[in-house]
Amino acid sequence: MNLLAHALLANGDPDRIVGQLCGDFVRGSHLDAFPAAIQAGIRCHRAVDSYTDKHPINLQARNLFEKPYRRFAGIVVDVAYDHFLANEWQRYHDAALASYTAGVSEALSARHDLLPEGLQRFSALLEAEDTLQRNLHRDHIELTLQRISQRRKSLAPLAGVAASLWANEAALKQMFDHFFPQLVSYTYEYQQQQTSENPIDR
Repeated sequence: MNLLAHALLANGDPDRIVGQLCGDFVRGSHLDAFPAAIQAGIRCHRAVDSYTDKHPINLQARNLFEKPYRRFAGIVVDVAYDHFLANEWQRYHDAALASYTAGVSEALSARHDLLPEGLQRFSALLEAEDTLQRNLHRDHIELTLQRISQRRKSLAPLAGVAASLWANEAALKQMFDHFFPQLVSYTYEYQQQQTSENPIDR
């Protein structure tokens, strides 16, 4: 749900970007179908998700939402954080957002045959709609939540969550500002450890 954050945390490495974005489309621990750098990106995606889900700030953020939205609050917070990240991109990366997201599309296109089927379909939508760049805009965030609500019946309440999201925007933004630098630091340390333990022979 927080694809822009995952792309950023790959630190500009095309294979790791692809691995980070594969993370929501790959299950299990058998990753041998992927090159080593993409495997590293998938594992990093999972570590980022685990850290994010357990972080006290994000547990607090989820409590901002009342029923029936609270059970889906993790999804809403992820989507909101990508919105905040897009609007403060220059705090976290020297390249312009448009340039970085174009690089993400190029990385996915160049490795299309390696992508899981679900990501092959989704990457076409990412490029056609400039999805990562459009995280800047509220209407796109609302469209994202609408689309998630249509994936299965149990997610249907997300279709009405936008009003609650914007009502809590100021509090969520403050939480993002505290949390995200910690996530960047955690990811850097994780990647350093990952590299020292499993050097990648390109």
